[in-house]
Amino acid sequence: MTDVTDPAAAQLVLIGVSAYRRLFELPAARRNVTDLRDLFQHEDLWGVPPENCHVLLDPESPAEVSRAIRRAAAAAGSDGMLLVYFAGHGLVDVDDDNLILGLPGCDPEAPYERGVPYDWIRRAVADTRARRRVVILDCCYSGRAGSELGGDGSGTDAVADKAETEGTCLLVSAPANRPAMAPRGEVHTAFTGELIRLLRDGLRPPPPESVPATLTVHTVWRTIRRAMLRRGFERPELRARDAGGEIALVHNPAAPRHNLAGSVLYAAPWFVDEDLGQRAILVLRHNQTGALGVCITQPAGDIPDEFPDAWRALLRNPAMLFHGGPVARDGYIVVTLLRAGAPKPLRFTPIRERLGTLALSAVPEDVAATVDTMRVFVGYLGWRAGELEEFLDRGALIASRHTARQVFTERPGELWQSLQAAR
Repeated sequence: MTDVTDPAAAQLVLIGVSAYRRLFELPAARRNVTDLRDLFQHEDLWGVPPENCHVLLDPESPAEVSRAIRRAAAAAGSDGMLLVYFAGHGLVDVDDDNLILGLPGCDPEAPYERGVPYDWIRRAVADTRARRRVVILDCCYSGRAGSELGGDGSGTDAVADKAETEGTCLLVSAPANRPAMAPRGEVHTAFTGELIRLLRDGLRPPPPESVPATLTVHTVWRTIRRAMLRRGFERPELRARDAGGEIALVHNPAAPRHNLAGSVLYAAPWFVDEDLGQRAILVLRHNQTGALGVCITQPAGDIPDEFPDAWRALLRNPAMLFHGGPVARDGYIVVTLLRAGAPKPLRFTPIRERLGTLALSAVPEDVAATVDTMRVFVGYLGWRAGELEEFLDRGALIASRHTARQVFTERPGELWQSLQAAR
């Protein structure tokens, strides 16, 4: 579980309540949510698609919150992750001792009337097919809730014990209803501020401990706990079962990276694979969320009639359509090499240096003076985070040193053999 979840298979529900009418306001809760959303959507950290990241700011209805979580839980695949985050006031029902997440109209004397019982969230999370389930609660408590949760254990311990769900990793902040927990003048609450700082800056432990490739929930908890202790705040608590603490939240931005975008890779002779065996590929994109590429050794047929006539003269021989890969074969990928010193045209996406892709929506006449040559592919190859690196580590794929010339070779069918001979 130390690999970061495929972002397309993740479902996030981020809830922030700042505008309370009967409790003091928590303006930092709104910023908590929006900044976490931006970090989780950042391609180098996780890259969750916007449509998979559901943000609720100051929701009035408990049913609205419950529906959002249940829908996200149903949409998460078995290999995905369901993550629920809440920032706001946390209250405890004096009658049954259950945790209530406070919404704007929540009355501290009767929190069950306008708040969300945590049991609703527990049930929704428990019903998801996703193997990875993470709940993060940055809750604050009133003085009354503090007295109810008194005794030998801390309020955080009691809430964590109540809220634990089988198969769910639960990270709970210390109470945030004191000024120390939402420091005046700071844009985030104390706990989420440390969380955001860690996700944004990464973790680089002192030698001899190695830099982790990902930030697991356990690593996040341990790091934030030390930071909170240094600042004199109460410690966050972690509850996890079935190795839930080893769930990787995001890639560690402090980990060393090697960007393979623009590299030509070719298969080792012994490597048998339907899509990669005896082939060479160009890596179009490579980051901590995975990689995309196209096979550059398989001409597949004539250029379609709808391809712009003005661009046909720019195609390098053989002027054919190439089989790029098995994924998304309903569109074209135009790999382009710009002239030396030429400005980048509109709708040109760089891969490395002068090499990039050009959208077919660009006006042909506007690129003729800047483009040296181009090649058209249909379909592409995709790899999950770390998978391309695994092929290289095993020696199944080998990196070539000469990129542009190989991509546009006039003898693509002989490229793989020539790369083998040049080793």
